[in-house]
Amino acid sequence: MRFFFRLLIIQLFIGLSINAKAQENCKALLPAIADKYEGECNKGKASGLGKASGEDKYEGNFKNGLPDGKGVYTWKNGKIYDGQWVKGKMEGKGRLSYPRNGRPDSIVTGFWKKDIYIGEYEKPFIVHESSSEVSKIDVRLTGKAETYNSLIVKVTNTTGGTISQFSVVMPPPELTDISIQSGSFRSKENLFISNKGIAIRLVDTTYPFRARFQIGTQFADVEILEKGSWTIDILLRN
Repeated sequence: MRFFFRLLIIQLFIGLSINAKAQENCKALLPAIADKYEGECNKGKASGLGKASGEDKYEGNFKNGLPDGKGVYTWKNGKIYDGQWVKGKMEGKGRLSYPRNGRPDSIVTGFWKKDIYIGEYEKPFIVHESSSEVSKIDVRLTGKAETYNSLIVKVTNTTGGTISQFSVVMPPPELTDISIQSGSFRSKENLFISNKGIAIRLVDTTYPFRARFQIGTQFADVEILEKGSWTIDILLRN
């Protein structure tokens, strides 16, 4: 009995020694946090939950030696990012704070892509729904909010004004109604009207802005989340 008890103690001691050695050899691969690591490990690389430090420090999820998943990174200058990581880079939703002497921290929240801040929203617009004869909806930012907040809506139909096989002139598209679900605008300007299409500008738009644009019997339901000058191009089928 004593023999088996001693054998169990020896095996436990060997296991702890091997585990301690593995932890000692386990590394985080980002140079700025590679001096010390404590946590879960796989084949010598930080994997799972852990803490790594050097000139900077990081606590959170690792994969193949790099921050990956949810984690908090603190730079030596006091800057802190709390959010999502992919392969050692800020990627996804997060919160970045900058210390300022004698003043509250400057805080930026939103989404990052490969360490680059892309905005408050992962995707700044949503096309919720459109009718069967709407073939394409293109939404693009044309100016930052610091310049102007407006929304241009263009509707194009390549058959507008042409003569059908029955010698009937096809009518140009007409924006018959704008049903607002969120946001507002101060006034509406007509930019142009032609056989092929129309364009209007919604002046002093407040965001988030969502509206259902009615074009005769057809419609497009579009939401824009970020401030700025935007253009929505709605193309009807031939």
